[in-house]
Amino acid sequence: MRAAGASLICLLESYLLIYGYCYSLHPKSKSHRATVQARAESLSKRRRDVIISSIGVASSSLLPPWQTSLSSLVLPYSIISPAYADEKIPSLPIISTREAAHYIHRYSNPEFVSSVVKSNYNFLYRGLSVDESEAVVRNNLAAIMVKDEPHDLLDPDTYQSNEAVSYFRSLEKDMIANGLSIKPSNGHIATTCPKEAARWGAAVSIWPLGEKGVDFAWLEDGGMFWPINGGGRGKSRSVVTTSTSISDIGDKGALSEALQGDTWDVMFRADNGFLAVSAELDNELRTYLMKMEK
Repeated sequence: MRAAGASLICLLESYLLIYGYCYSLHPKSKSHRATVQARAESLSKRRRDVIISSIGVASSSLLPPWQTSLSSLVLPYSIISPAYADEKIPSLPIISTREAAHYIHRYSNPEFVSSVVKSNYNFLYRGLSVDESEAVVRNNLAAIMVKDEPHDLLDPDTYQSNEAVSYFRSLEKDMIANGLSIKPSNGHIATTCPKEAARWGAAVSIWPLGEKGVDFAWLEDGGMFWPINGGGRGKSRSVVTTSTSISDIGDKGALSEALQGDTWDVMFRADNGFLAVSAELDNELRTYLMKMEK
């Protein structure tokens, strides 16, 4: 009985820490705060080992990434995903663009980096969340490692649209039926346009980590997965992925070609997480990466 009681107390304390921290973030709108809380509660139900970061509810400081090799800076959670833990990708404090370039050269998915080089160094972008942006500023970082970010393409709050959820659910079924390893439930959306990424938060270039658990998908004719251009739900929208080989579409089947698209969405899977580097450092980062390829 005592052991059971202690376990219950620990569980209640963990819940209170999560609940209190979500409200301590002070987001800009009540709806966003409700979304953050809902996603936190959803994550807590996952069957994974969850470690609550050692910061107090009243603390205003964020946990630096170098204090643990497996923690995520997407607070309040530090979630360990066992999928590809054998790759041993370290979390390091990256405070300069040069360090970011070296980290990418060593730990980013080599096929993705090769595609970036072939595209003449065109990058993929994503908008940082409020928590991630605060972590970058408070810790004076040039880049941040993001691990276990929620997969929210099947969440109606993401696009504020039930129709979008229906579309991605249909896409999920099609991708599973075709035996693809990437699908909305394990992917994120990135874009080839930093201005588009900035609509979702501070724009960053993203660099999936590790050799395994990384894949990409995009529309054969380019553009965004959602909203559907022209509004035609019934329109045929062929998806190309890096895990398929389609001989009749030529260069359109190469990720390097997709990276050169004008505001193209690229769905990506990154089981080991990804490095996010401020888009403001793009030119400097390209220079360092080019030097490394010589």
